[in-house]
Amino acid sequence: MDRRKFIINTAAAGLASAGLSSCTSTTETTQVTIDTMSLAERQKWLASFSCNIEMWFKDRPFLDRITAAREIGFSAVEFWNPLSVKKAKTPSLIAQRARDEGIHITSFSPGAPYLADPSNLNEFLEWTEIAIDLCTLFDVANFNLTGHKNIEGQSLQQMIETYTHAIKLAAPKFEKAQKIATIEPYNPFDHKGHFIYGNEPGLSICREVNSTSIKLNWDFFHMQRTNGNLITNMENGFNQIAYVQLADSPDRHQPSTGEVAYGLVLTRLRELGYQGYIGAECFPKNKDELKAANDLAHLAKISKLQAPL
Repeated sequence: MDRRKFIINTAAAGLASAGLSSCTSTTETTQVTIDTMSLAERQKWLASFSCNIEMWFKDRPFLDRITAAREIGFSAVEFWNPLSVKKAKTPSLIAQRARDEGIHITSFSPGAPYLADPSNLNEFLEWTEIAIDLCTLFDVANFNLTGHKNIEGQSLQQMIETYTHAIKLAAPKFEKAQKIATIEPYNPFDHKGHFIYGNEPGLSICREVNSTSIKLNWDFFHMQRTNGNLITNMENGFNQIAYVQLADSPDRHQPSTGEVAYGLVLTRLRELGYQGYIGAECFPKNKDELKAANDLAHLAKISKLQAPL
């Protein structure tokens, strides 16, 4: 068995606000939750969302979270690094459980090496092959690319240039495999020590690389914490968006628990033409998953979200 197949079939050895008012509301309609929503109705409206099982059902073994997501009404899940030894993950078992439950996997984050360190280039290029193989295993077109941790002794511009150079070298591999690597910008409050925050420099990097396989994971939580002005910034960057995630700000719970008028944001997202899943990368408030699922379903209902194509 070669190294890539070994890694995929076993647990890996390593671990991997200006303009705020436009999307902020103290009277957001999603504050009203239908706690008695039936499972069938909840399933209908949750069809637009992918449950992040790193943040939901945390009291359960990892594989059982896939089952729990289905039982509460989700038809799709996303997760972080499927090679994590710490969480005793095995990619082949994750894929099998998802198939058994009829659950679609929409995105994952396979722990890229730090790309601003030039000495990691060869490791990164090898890593790209593993990421592509995982996409095939999970039957998903895109995966999450991070790797933008600060490197001591380098300027911001040096780190951006090294990062961009590495991605340019990898882009043809992703294009050939017809997979999309989504750069995920963070925010400086919850993820200190990184150099890609908010809409820039992520947008500029994608436009410079100019590849159909290098796009952005547009996480509204990080965008709100970093830039605010969610709708205008989304409109300006829309042609570089390949995947979307959300959580309310500032506490990263489900929509209706914070300051973002997500009904307006998601309606505009669909108007712009985004037809993919929306990752529910949020912590259910008070660890109440049923309440969080109902809040998401109600948000979809008032926003008239259609299931992904």
